[in-house]
Amino acid sequence: MTDGPLIDFELYYTKTGLVQVTNDVRRQILHELEDRNLSLTELAKLTGKAQSTLSVHLDKMVGENLIAVHDDPEDSRRKVYSLVSVMLAYSKPPSDEAMTLAMHALSEVADDPVRTRDALSRFIFLGFDGMGLSVGPMATILGAIHAMALNGKLTGKNLEETVANGRDYYKKMGLGEASVYSLSPLSIIIKDDLPFTPDSARSLGYYATGFFCKILEDATGKVYSVTSDEVFGTENNYFRFTLEPSVKN
Repeated sequence: MTDGPLIDFELYYTKTGLVQVTNDVRRQILHELEDRNLSLTELAKLTGKAQSTLSVHLDKMVGENLIAVHDDPEDSRRKVYSLVSVMLAYSKPPSDEAMTLAMHALSEVADDPVRTRDALSRFIFLGFDGMGLSVGPMATILGAIHAMALNGKLTGKNLEETVANGRDYYKKMGLGEASVYSLSPLSIIIKDDLPFTPDSARSLGYYATGFFCKILEDATGKVYSVTSDEVFGTENNYFRFTLEPSVKN
């Protein structure tokens, strides 16, 4: 394998399809727009690029449906840009260790279809890591979609019961054992029996963050976000994350 990715890119989902972003300036613009809408002047200050240079990039990004441009509601003479796409994945250095662990995880159970099914998700996340693709953002989205499909069925009488229902359901899915580290703030640990690399463990853990954020939103009406997360354990098979209601609801 090479020492790094062949192409440094980020992959975004737009209303017209997938867009691969390789340009550093465009990626910086997308990152700056994650938290708030910005004008051309503000983007120039944040990126350190000339407005004329940014205008070329912004026009192309609007055309690709990565961002949108509209009048500033507070000043109709000014245009502001907003993010209308979602990052799904990004390139990273490939990992021989991840690929070795992926092959080992599958070879250990390949003669048993049931165990193969249970190990398949781990194999996929390790394989992506091995090939040099971090799919954590997409895993978060898929976890939320999974919880959305449950349509509030895990909602309990209170927060503690809702978390307990989510914990029990998550364990039955076979994606690791969830345990509550603390309730205030809500901190959850996902434990797996298989060894991981830090990047693959984080991607698999982000599925859990999306899942738990959504069931909490369904139960409380509040939007939850991850305030901290970490991979730990000698085999990188523990993932702890903390969830709190977002300030911006």
